[in-house]
Amino acid sequence: MMRSPRSAPRRFSTVLGSLLVATLLLATSACGLLGGGTEESSGSRPKVAATLMTILDSAPLRWAIEQGYFRAAGIDVTPVPAESGQVGIVKLQAGDADVAYAGDVAIISAVATGGLDLRVIAQAAMAGPETMWIMVRDDGSVPTVADLAGKRIAHNGVNGVSHMLTRAVMATHKVDDSTVQWTRANFPDMAGLLARKEIDAALLPEPYIMPATKQKLKPLIDPIKGGGFEQSIPTGSYVVTAAWAQQHPAEIAAFQRALRRAAAEVTSKPEIAQRLAVREMKVDAGDAQLMKLPIFPLTPSAVQLQRWADLMHSFGVIKQPVRMSDLVIAPPPDQ
Repeated sequence: MMRSPRSAPRRFSTVLGSLLVATLLLATSACGLLGGGTEESSGSRPKVAATLMTILDSAPLRWAIEQGYFRAAGIDVTPVPAESGQVGIVKLQAGDADVAYAGDVAIISAVATGGLDLRVIAQAAMAGPETMWIMVRDDGSVPTVADLAGKRIAHNGVNGVSHMLTRAVMATHKVDDSTVQWTRANFPDMAGLLARKEIDAALLPEPYIMPATKQKLKPLIDPIKGGGFEQSIPTGSYVVTAAWAQQHPAEIAAFQRALRRAAAEVTSKPEIAQRLAVREMKVDAGDAQLMKLPIFPLTPSAVQLQRWADLMHSFGVIKQPVRMSDLVIAPPPDQ
């Protein structure tokens, strides 16, 4: 700690000490906003509430909170549980969260059909090959993609990522999805519903694939390759309202900086995501080691997100095209 220098005249000493204390406080605050230090008290940092789902997309966010990366960047992030991306967006609009995780499809739908003015500040994850599967029972009830017609299929939200990916697979294989009996369910519950024959198929992401195989369920098709997406497709992003973005540019930059740091670490050290899956998502430790992790982007890409907007427009889910470059807030150049 710096101490005020002493001098004979008490008045001069007092004034000089006050100036030094004020300067130190300003410097410490500036260091927090610039990500250069963590010594400021929690009361001096802006508080940001961010929704959180129990899926692997959230691994970098969980890691950034746990390791204090947000505090180091100058903000206090509080997690707000949400069952789905749609619920996250509802919490955002209600003022219960400042930042919401949602599937990219749900975000685009909210903007195009819900009239919400949202901004994407970070991509959470992208799905690569074998990071998701459409699962069915191992009883021959759905032997091929063609047999999905007329079946009961679960998704995590109407026009959400799981819903749209399943539709894309069926469209690629020329299967009519208008006869499907769609059912909304949370990802942790889907394997049980499938095993109990309450549904016939469900798209499951990690970390729910390996546990599902222990319930006599099996993969039917990889929706990334089977849906015509080649190597990857964005799955989820973090959004804020346009009004909040205008008022809180420093908080957004801090969030982006900390999340990027965490994403880089989780990518280079898969064991981090594995430990989080065991602890937070109750995944068996052995299963966690076999998981194929999603891709954790370091910066948001309007080009990648545009693929969803174009697909949704072609499916008629949204009536007007959406230009994602208008919605994405890029990190500052120094990031």
